[in-house]
Parts: sequence; structure tokens; C-alpha cells
Amino acid sequence: MSSAQHDRRIGYIEFSVTSVPEAKRFYGEAFGWSFEDYGPEYASFADGRLNGGFQTVSRVATGGPWW
Repeated sequence: MSSAQHDRRIGYIEFSVTSVPEAKRFYGEAFGWSFEDYGPEYASFADGRLNGGFQTVSRVATGGPWW
């Protein structure tokens, strides 16, 4: 992998969701992502270019992903 190819590319992103199963259903259908479960409150996803995860929270705040 050349560094120019991956320059300024997001390597891993996490999304806060109220339901991991519902997020998996939506994003799986919309983008064809595959998932790996890490218990009932976390799942990672991958699409060959982007990796990330869904973390269960009681209430999702506005403003985008939290890091």
C-alpha cells in the first residue's frame, strides 16, 4: 500500500446507536457491510475500504460520531 493511496483516509470510525441489530440491518442493506459482534452492545463493520463499529448508547446526541 502506498502512503499516497491512504493519505487522509479515515481508518476506523465508531457510531453511537440505540440498537446495534437495527444499525446492522440498515447499513448491511444500504452498503452491503459485513459485521462481527462483540457482545450485544458492540459490533464492528468492514466494507473493504472502511472499518468501524456501532456502540450502543441510551440516547444518541447530535453532531456526528464521537471519538
